[in-house]
Amino acid sequence: MSATKSIKAEPLEEKRMSFLEHLMELRLRIIRAAKIYVLAFALCWWKAEWLLGFVTKPLEKAWIATGTKDPAELHGALAEPFTVQMRIALFAALFLASPAIFLQLWGFIAPGLYKRERRITLSFVFFATVLFVGGGFFAYRIALPMAFQYFLPLHTHIPGTSMRIAPMQMVGQYFDFVFQTILIFGLCFELPLVLLFLGIVGMIDHVQLWRFGRYFILIAFIVGAIFSPPDVVSQTLVSVPLCLLYFLSIVLVYLFGTKVPAGGKPGPGARRKMKARDS
Repeated sequence: MSATKSIKAEPLEEKRMSFLEHLMELRLRIIRAAKIYVLAFALCWWKAEWLLGFVTKPLEKAWIATGTKDPAELHGALAEPFTVQMRIALFAALFLASPAIFLQLWGFIAPGLYKRERRITLSFVFFATVLFVGGGFFAYRIALPMAFQYFLPLHTHIPGTSMRIAPMQMVGQYFDFVFQTILIFGLCFELPLVLLFLGIVGMIDHVQLWRFGRYFILIAFIVGAIFSPPDVVSQTLVSVPLCLLYFLSIVLVYLFGTKVPAGGKPGPGARRKMKARDS
């Protein structure tokens, strides 16, 4: 039997699950992840005031660095400080509980994979967590400060008048912007892991990713234009890491992917797996 046929012949699992059993499994995984998330939320709520200062720090630093004359303030309704701390705790708990969430996600996916693919549980959870937190950290340390330092100096006197545009940032709007930016970058940094997984299960190969590379560069710079100030340096600092992650994914899929492209050669990882099946 050829190597390609042997890949298809390998059983996915010892016992196939019915649709109802899949739903019950999904329910179980969600409940387990939710329990861990609740515990993470309780811990984050305990440190909500510290988290409030942590999330506000980039704006304060940009306010000072740009020499904005107005006092550094966030405006809100009477009860808004409480609701903001609640939202910060809910958001921070997502990152704190991310290892457990990724573990339950893998636990739900794994029964539909080959045995060799189910062995990478710890690697998946570790790298998924590192990339997710790393993306959020990148947004916190680079993307958000660049945005603040660009927008704050725009609050100046209006030419030809005695009026000026004063920076009055509403607390709810500020944290919505921060949370959305951090979450989007956290998810974007999962790109290598997602593409590697698709390569391992044979849905894509490195040739397809390489051919799509020119389009991804365009997409990355569009994302950079949306989530960074409208200047070339800022857009480059946001877009280039996304491009590097994509081309890193091509290398990983080449090394560990299993699909053999038509008229091409399998990657080293695929060749090793094919030899193991033939032996």
